[in-house]
Parts: sequence; C-alpha cells; structure tokens
Amino acid sequence: MTNSFMGRRRWKALSAVVAIVCHAVVFMPSIFAADGPDNEVREAEAVLADAIIHGDVAAFDRLFAANFTHGSQSGRFRTKAEWMKGKVQGNSSYISFDVTDLQVRVVDDTAVVTGVSTPKWRESDGSIGSGQFRFLRVWSKRNGVWQVVAFQATEVPAASPITARTTPEKALEIDDPPATREFSIKDDRPFLGGQQITIWGLRCGNALYSQGVTERHIRNLDNMVSHGINCIGVYVQGSNGGAPDPEAGRNGYNADGTLKPEFARRLEWLVREADARGMVVMVGLFSPRKDQELIDEAAIQRACEETAKFFVRRKLKNVFCDIMHEYNHARVEHDIFREPNGPEKKAKLTAWFKRFAPDIEAGICPTFKSGTGTSYPGMEILAIQKDEPIPSDGFVVNVETQRNDAYENDGKFEADEFPIFLKLFEDYAAAPNACILFHSGWCQGITNGSGTGPNPEMGGYGKSEDDRGIRFYYEWVRDNVGRYEYPRHVKAGG
Repeated sequence: MTNSFMGRRRWKALSAVVAIVCHAVVFMPSIFAADGPDNEVREAEAVLADAIIHGDVAAFDRLFAANFTHGSQSGRFRTKAEWMKGKVQGNSSYISFDVTDLQVRVVDDTAVVTGVSTPKWRESDGSIGSGQFRFLRVWSKRNGVWQVVAFQATEVPAASPITARTTPEKALEIDDPPATREFSIKDDRPFLGGQQITIWGLRCGNALYSQGVTERHIRNLDNMVSHGINCIGVYVQGSNGGAPDPEAGRNGYNADGTLKPEFARRLEWLVREADARGMVVMVGLFSPRKDQELIDEAAIQRACEETAKFFVRRKLKNVFCDIMHEYNHARVEHDIFREPNGPEKKAKLTAWFKRFAPDIEAGICPTFKSGTGTSYPGMEILAIQKDEPIPSDGFVVNVETQRNDAYENDGKFEADEFPIFLKLFEDYAAAPNACILFHSGWCQGITNGSGTGPNPEMGGYGKSEDDRGIRFYYEWVRDNVGRYEYPRHVKAGG
C-alpha cells in the first residue's frame, strides 16, 4: 500500500466485478466524433496522471467526485475522504506513470475509461520499482466538469516464483512475496480479507525478543485459534521485561530509527504465520522503557516511516498499529511522546506512519489516568489500557488489560481476582465495537518467577505456583465465544 492514486503499488481488484463491467463496456457504441467529449476525458486522464507523479492533492480533490469510491483487492471500498486521508501536497514516490491502450467510451454524461498503466517509483532503499496494471475508471460530467466516480484495477501478472503454496518461512526469502489478508475497519467493526471478524487477543509484548522466543509464540498459534484467540500483540521496542530486570526487553530500532534486520525478519515470520491461520497482529512501535534509546525526533520520524515502508514492501496487511504505547508516561523522555499539545503531537506521529502505509489502521495508546486524551485527529484505532471504560464509539482495542500477576510470581493469581477477570471478559463480549489483548506477567516478563517467561503457552489455571498460567482465559474464550476458524468463531458442536 502506498501514498498514490491507486492506493497501492500492487492493486488486485475484484476480478469478477471488473470482468462484468468490462464486458458491458466492450459493446458500448461510440456515438461521439474524435473531437467530442472523449477528448475532454482524455485530457482529464492526462491531468490525473500528472497529479499522481507530483502528488498534487489539490488536483485529486478537484478530479474526484464527492461520492468517489475505490475498491481494493480484498473487497474493501474506500470513500473519497478515506482515500484522501494522510496524503500530503507535493509528496509522491512516483518517477513516471505511463498509460497505454487508453480507450474512452462516452454515453451522455458518463465515460468509461480502460487502459494499462506502467508506473515506476522509488523504494525506500533508493531502488526503482515498477509494475503494470490494467484499470477501469468511471467519469461523470457534472455542471460541465468531468469527475471520477469509481476506480478499480488489477495487476498484470509477471513471471514470479510465488505460488499459493508458498509457506510463511519461504516467503521470507522472496523479494516479491505474496500479500497477507488485509485488516480494515468499517463502521467501527474489524474486517480481515473483506470478512467481518470478532477479535479476542493476547498481549505478548516481548515476542520478538529472540529467534527462539518468536518461534515459541509461532508454535503456539494453533493452540490459540483452537481456543478462539485470533490476535496477538507484539512490540518492536520490547515492553517491560519484568523480573529480575525490567529493562530486559530488547529494542528493534537502532539509535537513528532504522529497523534492525533481525527484528524485521522475526516480525514478518510471526505476521505471516498468523495470517496462515486467519489471525491479526497488533504491532506496537514505541515503548516507554526504550524511547530514550532513539537519539532525537528525526530518529522517531525515521522509525515511523521505515516501519510503514517495511509493511508495504513486504505486503504485510493483516496488522494494525499502536504507534506509541503509554503516551505521556512518566518514564518517557522525548517531548513528542508527552503532553502538552498531545493531540497535535499524536497526529504528527500518525501522519509520519500513514504517509507510507495509508491503508494500515493506526492509533496511540494513552497512559491510563495520565491526563492525556484517548482520541486525536487522524486516529483510526481507539487504543486504551487497563481499566479505562469502554467507549461506545470507535473501534476500541484495550491493548493492555490490567495485569494481576506479579512478575516475580508470574502466572499465579489470587482467588478474588478471577471474578474480576470474568467481569472483564463479559464486558468486552457485550461491546461489539471493542476487543482486548489480555495482559499478564506470565505472557510478557522475561525469565520471571516461573523461570520460563515470556510464556505464550496457556500453562495452568493460575491457582498456585505449581499451576502457573492463564488457561482460564483460553478456556473462557473457547467455551463462551468458540474456537476460531477464519473468519468466524464456532462453538463446540457447531
């Protein structure tokens, strides 16, 4: 996904819809002379191609009708406002945008345009990317002005080693890997691959700590979905390391904001393995204990942009992001992560990320009871934590429920805490616009009292030191929501 007119560098439109419309327009008679309205539409197409190259947002606004819609390869449709969100005047990675085989068919005040576009763009590493796409665009003449009302395109296949049987691990070795399913939000509800889903998640803040730790998490994904858990939350900057060292979490960014290759590889592996099971991954970028390791605000901007470009380049779409976890925390040092002027700063962070990954949903989680708000301009994920009340509007993700087990005695809970958990689960089950990533020292801390953390496995029921674990959460989701078989949960016997 890119900040371009097509919405992505690799479009794959809904082929059945395009085929039907193309079939219709092939037999549409041409009733105008060569110097008629078709030339007006051709001129408008040329203006549009120029706007794509130069990132002319003002031209897009003029050329797109108020009811313009864009269809993605997953079946997701975006309005004009949704498509325009995050675009900045003059910003474009395109070098050229050639169009051939342009056909214009006009009937009354409607024009159907088909053609083949061959754009070239500059990748983040300076290399040149290119592709070829067959497109269909519908124009409408309103008050004497031609405007685009609908657009779809499909990539012209090139020779590629990719097949539908490419495994997640093999995809890591391919320069042009297959895309994962796309996560999106519509009417405050989550969708994956165009299908509405219900999310029940697990916070695993240090899942990228090492190759072995990431592999443990991946090996447990099948158990997660069999118990109805279909989302895992991980952080590039590792979260609280627990006991004995709260700083043990590792940082996936270098001091200048560049993404460390080993972290990127582990992240992609986990995201692709999750996609193979129809799961979503919440990816956090910054954490309070690690933000100090970035040298300045320019490094923070680079980290936002490099992470966004990584997702787009590697076609990782089954994700959403918590850009800064625990905004305005007492431990953070960089001014952009603190009040005052939080809404403006949060919007700035989000814009840095969205400039290069406009279709990946993002938000920023405020520190609970720190005085910073839960919403801000440009927010798509309404991220909250701990005991923050569930908002009635927006797509709400509690990315860190209240932790009740001490890191020194992880996976062990008091008897009076289980009714609190039950109430939490029931509250979120009753809120169709909200979901949780269940948080525990058992899942997050490194080493801890158990000596085995971080533990993605469910373990025991958490009633004693010999029964450490969070099996109660796994089994509650399975018994009350159902096992997960993308795109739905299925209760026993169903």
